[in-house]
Amino acid sequence: MTADIRRFEEIDSTNEEARRLGDQSAEGPVWIVAARQTAGRGRRGRAWESPSGNFMGTLYLTPRCGPREAGGALLRRGARRA
Repeated sequence: MTADIRRFEEIDSTNEEARRLGDQSAEGPVWIVAARQTAGRGRRGRAWESPSGNFMGTLYLTPRCGPREAGGALLRRGARRA
């Protein structure tokens, strides 16, 4: 699997750029990387500090199945590991 890489010197948020790609039904995989984020977000919407020199990136993937199929696949995989 090869991924496109989109580099930004500055961006609001790599997660938001991934959301925009999804809204456009873009094909993944795409790495979105930035030297600086002005409105980065962590888990649960928490603010994300992004000092210069750190890695800021998001991997955008295109689902190969619908949400129902994906949920079932995760449950089956978890059951096999248990």
